[in-house]
Amino acid sequence: MTSAAQSFINVGERTNVTGSAKFRKLIEAGDYQAALSVARQQVESGAQIIDVNMDEGLLDSEKAMTTFLNMIAS
Repeated sequence: MTSAAQSFINVGERTNVTGSAKFRKLIEAGDYQAALSVARQQVESGAQIIDVNMDEGLLDSEKAMTTFLNMIAS
């Protein structure tokens, strides 16, 4: 949720398998630790929200999303 006082939100979009070839390769390889570092870099660079997308036909998207989000939450 945002308020009217916040007119700009910096969204990190590098954790998107359809928009980032690097992130997609990490997820396809099962290298979730390295993928997590992509998310951390975005936050360290000022992202207020992270856009996570695992919707790719060649992935088990539900498993990939669950695994990645559980890692982010811990």
